Amino acid sequence: MYAVELPNWGDADLLELKERELPSFGPREVLVKIEAAGVNPVDYKVRGGNYSAAFNEGFPMVLGRDFSGQVLAVGADVTAFKVGDAVLGTLRMAPRLGCYATHIVVSDSAMALRPVSVDAVRAAALPVAGLTAWQALVEMAGVSAGQKVLVQAAAGGVGHLVVQLAKFLGAHVIATASPRNHDFLRELGADEVIDYTSVAFEDVVSDVDAVIDCVGGDVLDRSLHVLKAGGIAVTMAARPDPELAEKLGVRVVLIFVRPDAMQLQGLVDLVADGRLRVDIEKTFPLAQATQAHLLQETGHVRGKIVLIT
Repeated sequence: MYAVELPNWGDADLLELKERELPSFGPREVLVKIEAAGVNPVDYKVRGGNYSAAFNEGFPMVLGRDFSGQVLAVGADVTAFKVGDAVLGTLRMAPRLGCYATHIVVSDSAMALRPVSVDAVRAAALPVAGLTAWQALVEMAGVSAGQKVLVQAAAGGVGHLVVQLAKFLGAHVIATASPRNHDFLRELGADEVIDYTSVAFEDVVSDVDAVIDCVGGDVLDRSLHVLKAGGIAVTMAARPDPELAEKLGVRVVLIFVRPDAMQLQGLVDLVADGRLRVDIEKTFPLAQATQAHLLQETGHVRGKIVLIT
């Protein structure tokens, strides 16, 4: 097998495709031949050492949490999957082998079956972003029909799914994005689109029930001011300031996405039914993981980037 290895924390040019032995698997695990692997912003943050204290894997490390592919072998206690199944899945933050690879060993609890109508690239782009969007909207914010939701960085990997899922839940969706993405977001169902390059969103938005923030920093702090009393901001981009939220009479929480097979199956079934669109900015061969990271780090990716094996 082959995997993109990271020899130590650092820049994108450290990523290199290397040959490895196939991993062994246990009785409750599945060996998957990866067809495509999603790239997420957390990947380059991990690569740079931002979360070094959370990892005890040692080097070389293999990054990547999203995959789609085909089951090659199953452990003796696995009943949910069989050899030949098309699957997609996600890993926790510290796998022994990440998804930037041609093969992966996963627990059967982290995967879903991939419908025939969903190609491998879109499937690989869905897990982390889709689960983050769903868990932020439903589990954290409790968004329901008739509420107003502001989505920061709405055209990004998580954001463009948040827009659609919030509409699916019956919310009024306000999206921030650069002008090139306005028509795209309207196609996805955004009710209002704000050009953050020319307008301060807090000047034109107020009394929203929930903010889903994919930016962090000053944008997150400013977002707290547009919430109605008791409203909530959910961020995946930065550690929030609870003191500011308390002063304003609102809530703010940081989401840590978790693998959930049932939720993932529901999301990919929505994609298969045409009710959820997964937009792909660009694909790269596995050997070009460096170029994929450099593009992701620009912060101006529409939808997702995917590596193809």
